[in-house]
Amino acid sequence: MALSFHPTDEQCAPLEAALLGGNLKIKAFAGAGKTSTLQLLASAFGQRRGIYLAFNRDIAAAAARKFPMHVPARTIHAQAWGAADATLRRRGSLDAEPPHVLATRLGIGAVQVQSVTNRMVELVPFETGRIVADALGRFCRSADPQPEASHIVVDEKIDGADAAQLRHWLLPFVRRLWEESAAPRAHSAVTPDIVLKRWAMSAPLIDVDYILFDEAQDSDGVMLSVLARQWKRVRVANDFRFRGGDGNPFPDEDELRLLYVAITRAQHVLDISSMRSELLRLVTCGM
Repeated sequence: MALSFHPTDEQCAPLEAALLGGNLKIKAFAGAGKTSTLQLLASAFGQRRGIYLAFNRDIAAAAARKFPMHVPARTIHAQAWGAADATLRRRGSLDAEPPHVLATRLGIGAVQVQSVTNRMVELVPFETGRIVADALGRFCRSADPQPEASHIVVDEKIDGADAAQLRHWLLPFVRRLWEESAAPRAHSAVTPDIVLKRWAMSAPLIDVDYILFDEAQDSDGVMLSVLARQWKRVRVANDFRFRGGDGNPFPDEDELRLLYVAITRAQHVLDISSMRSELLRLVTCGM
């Protein structure tokens, strides 16, 4: 897919950095051209298999109309949804339990707590159910391996000691709700965040050569944990495998990256046909 714009110097800089290999983070103001820069990267990578991931569905849909066919654009939740089993996907279409129904099913009754003004306040099942459901969502958006008391947010008007006791009391219910999300025979609804968390905890590897992650400011802990696993594996350069006469790699990794950039630039402005035979000789030497 041909580019519909002429790259600026600011856009060429991340392109050169990306071709050197490794990970790249682009920071710019809204409307500065970050997404079009990712288009530039996808174009430069040619037919390499890539993927464009975003947090927002509308942004992913707009990107799908701009990126080449071999670089699908989707949300990271959609990526997780595609990997989910049929049972989990069916539960995604169910209606969520109202907070008071959830509290009743889990056996959470009303509870008395003391406020910061020393008044006793009753939290009804609707409120405790809402706190538990909210805590599960916060856990799912984190990189933590299991729900913790820190995921449970209570009203700041509750006395500190009582707030700590309330978190301690509600934590087993949050963990039970999380365990239910993976139970094969469970019939409760699952949210997109639960599906994403389950996928993230399965240590997924996205089968592509590079990942373009847009709107990263909207990402959360679980999304970054998925990307961190890919960063340890995916390389965007180092296509060549040169070996010297003794069979050892030649040149070293840094030199390979520089050579890659040099050839990438040269093929646009120079006749490099004279280099081809020499490169082939290096590739086959010692094989």
